Amino acid sequence: MRWGAGALVVVLTALVLGGCLPTRAAGTLAPTLSMQDVDGGTIALQNGVPVPSFEWQPRPRIDLDGPWRVQREPMDQALTMRDRETSLPDIEAEADGRQAPGYDDSGWPTLAVPGTTNPPPDGDETGAWYRRGFQVPPAWNGRAVTLRFASANYVADVWVNGTWVGYHEGGSTPFAFEVGHLLRAGAENLVAVRVHTVGLGTRADIVPWGLIDWWNYGGLTGSVWLEASGPASTVRADVVPHLDAVEVDVVLRHTAALVGTRTSPGNVHTPGGTATVTATILPATVRPSNLLSPDPRDLLTSGTAGGLETSQEVEIPSTGEASVVPLSLTFGDADLWSPQRPALYVLRVELRWNDRPLDAREARQGDIFWTTFGLRHLAVDESRVLLNGTPIFLRGVGVHDESLDFDADGALIGGSPYETPRQIRDTLDDASRIGANFIRAGHQPASPLLLTLADRLGFAVWEEIPLYHATPYVFERVMARGIPQQMLREMALRDMNHPSVLFHGFANESTGQDERESALAELHDIDREIDGTRLTGQAAYGWQPDDPTQSPLDVAGYTFYYGVFYGDDAAEGTRRALGIAHEAHPDKPIMVLEFGRWADTPADEAAQRRIFEETYPMLQRFRADAPGGFLAAATWWTLRDFATQIAGIGVEDFGLIRPDGELRPAGELAADAFHAPAGEGAQQAIEPQLERPRSTTAVGLGEWRLAAYLGYATLVSLVMLGAVTFALTRRGGRALGRRR
Repeated sequence: MRWGAGALVVVLTALVLGGCLPTRAAGTLAPTLSMQDVDGGTIALQNGVPVPSFEWQPRPRIDLDGPWRVQREPMDQALTMRDRETSLPDIEAEADGRQAPGYDDSGWPTLAVPGTTNPPPDGDETGAWYRRGFQVPPAWNGRAVTLRFASANYVADVWVNGTWVGYHEGGSTPFAFEVGHLLRAGAENLVAVRVHTVGLGTRADIVPWGLIDWWNYGGLTGSVWLEASGPASTVRADVVPHLDAVEVDVVLRHTAALVGTRTSPGNVHTPGGTATVTATILPATVRPSNLLSPDPRDLLTSGTAGGLETSQEVEIPSTGEASVVPLSLTFGDADLWSPQRPALYVLRVELRWNDRPLDAREARQGDIFWTTFGLRHLAVDESRVLLNGTPIFLRGVGVHDESLDFDADGALIGGSPYETPRQIRDTLDDASRIGANFIRAGHQPASPLLLTLADRLGFAVWEEIPLYHATPYVFERVMARGIPQQMLREMALRDMNHPSVLFHGFANESTGQDERESALAELHDIDREIDGTRLTGQAAYGWQPDDPTQSPLDVAGYTFYYGVFYGDDAAEGTRRALGIAHEAHPDKPIMVLEFGRWADTPADEAAQRRIFEETYPMLQRFRADAPGGFLAAATWWTLRDFATQIAGIGVEDFGLIRPDGELRPAGELAADAFHAPAGEGAQQAIEPQLERPRSTTAVGLGEWRLAAYLGYATLVSLVMLGAVTFALTRRGGRALGRRR
């Protein structure tokens, strides 16, 4: 039975499984991310160190992408999901030396990283051991080094030169370890990784738990690299944009875990020193020539001259510690980011000690933190989403992060969760050809490469954590373990500076009320604490348009399949459901995050065209950028066909575009109907403006200046209080009385 025709059966199956799964104890493997108060603010710690930026930096780097030795191996699920304090000896016994440098892996096959252990049509979810040797240059002696993974599905344990450094749970988000003290400069080193792709549908305490309509790619699915810096360095700089200012939280780290030492992280604590943090905002220009460059410096319009700058003296954290330096830059006017005109800026953060870089070697190699960002403001005004003060109606398409291979007859013969920058650019070019300006990034956190190009080309993005078809039982289990909370924090931290990400989604087509609403409320609060510049939502079933679990969220999102999976009349069912949703949630914008149909045959293509023809005009009728409208997005599912592990299907032919690149009839209709200007950032070659700031004062103030301001404020307050008291006395207090 195909997924489309059997949707209701699958949902009922989910409900039954959710109530009948074995009552085995939930996994005791703890989340590895926590929030900690430090000097200057709160930071996220993972594996004992601040969560770093995973953006490309012009720092010394060893890329570990490419061939790894890989051995697929059945693994003990209960062992994988058990707390490492008790399970690590058993895991290393199971490893039988695979984690050690001297192990002979010459007979193992090689697989590409990033990639997968089970490319379609191989749906076997199992475990695998990965091994990769690398050389560390002598120049890295005395430097701090982090080992970074873009993603690994689902539980990864990592060893460096035979020493276990930690683990991570979750298939789509990044993680890092501090490993400098374990590396041998000028010698061969080894990374070994045990990756267990836990079978979906086998337990209810993982995310996603089962019943997914996409391909569950296992293994090291993202890039792996080592990045070096000085002992004290900037590990991330989070930008909170406003219309006339930016706030930047600079996270500093001082480590003793240096190459050439055998010091464990955090064991040595020595005083830091006084330094200066300087943040500079510089205009960026995207052109076809630099569109795919990972280096923010390649976007600079006029080098590093003419930017807005602020500096602040700070105390370097003691060794093994971290701190936050909050900075603020105010300006007179700037260009705002939107899909129509995606203006971008570059932020440069430099840390100097006694008027010189902290490490002279790093000065020659650019030990300065770089990131790009855009200035934009999101708000909800009753039933409308406002972007930079203007109501928006987004025309969207769903996109899965994968590249598929087909034979001459159109049969699926391979695939990967990794796409090159050029492949992602081609995907966004296709979205632009359709006339879309909005991307719903599957049911998982989006590819960082997709977000970078969405920033530069101009597409709004909805990304989400994979709480997919979760039942009340699943919500209880996974929230108690803390895994959705960790995934959300990791996604929000990774993508903090991407202006294209306008929405964070927390669940897709899930059931239950109390458990789901409680989970959504907790996730909304977490999102506000970490970020606060995005709107929150879920993709709820369209057959329940008055779904009460929308209440904790900023927008009310739905999947609409009227005339496809339920209801006989697509147009009338859609119209009626929109009315019910708006009546139930009059203070929330409504977002249709899926509508569509499969197109396996020519007859199906005609039916797919009819669904677009009947549904989209009804959605457009309630568009929020028109008077009285409340619909903020209409999203076709999907732009291209995608692989699925649902038995008997293989490929979901929901795409507006065929595998050969030609538009299906529904795609031709979309191209005529959507007309949303987007994707032109490289052709526009925007040279953004940034007026000189009214004030470049850093957050910190000198004592004499602070005293002067306090004295001035006190004097003004006393004068105003006296004036108000005199006025109220003259009027007998009646003015105040009328306000009661």
